[in-house]
Amino acid sequence: MKKIEFNRFLEKYLEGNMQNAEKKWFEAELEGNPGLKKELELRRKINSHLENQDAIAFRQILMKAEARHRKAADKRKVAAKQLVQYAAVFAGLILIASIGLYSLINNADVNIAEKYTPEYVPLSVTRSSSTSIDEAYTRATEYYNAGDYTEAIEWFNMIVDSDMQVEFMKGSSHMKISQYEEAIGSFSKVVDDNDNLFIEDARFYLAVCYLQTGEEDISKKLLADIINSENRHKKEARKLLRKID
Repeated sequence: MKKIEFNRFLEKYLEGNMQNAEKKWFEAELEGNPGLKKELELRRKINSHLENQDAIAFRQILMKAEARHRKAADKRKVAAKQLVQYAAVFAGLILIASIGLYSLINNADVNIAEKYTPEYVPLSVTRSSSTSIDEAYTRATEYYNAGDYTEAIEWFNMIVDSDMQVEFMKGSSHMKISQYEEAIGSFSKVVDDNDNLFIEDARFYLAVCYLQTGEEDISKKLLADIINSENRHKKEARKLLRKID
């Protein structure tokens, strides 16, 4: 039986539209077909997750509309004070930049990960013959691009047999929200795979994450290896290593 036919039966089964005989046959098919059973469980997870999305999306629309309205009102109120505000902000930026040049890595006010954070645009491609897995990937990248990294991680975790792009994006998402231990797990998988397009980036961000978790020796070794290689982050690695030595 072709995949498209199974898709049709999956939808009928999930919607509760099967007759008794058809349902009995399909459940027997599930027991003998691990791939079909895995597809069904993934669709159930996605359907359950989607039930909450409409309400969340509508609430976000209202919040954005309110924010735009409030921003417009604020602009009218503070128009006369803008020059003073710009001067104050500029002076503050100069002070912050000066402090940043001389602060040590252990200074609590300095977060290295804020400076060295992944900036990656995921590829929008069909990854699997499974429509559910492909939908999970699409949803994950949409949230990733929107900056909702917590939600993106949930969708990435729904992808069965994830590839190295997914692992790299999971690591990036964890890093963006300061979950450095989790980021280390994903970046390590990318580096250990040793046959993908994300190794150079993953190795550098792995060093940054180890630095953030206090494992300075591991970070220094990774940075030194990057400096002595053709890694495109070698200049950043040299600056960071100089800063923490």
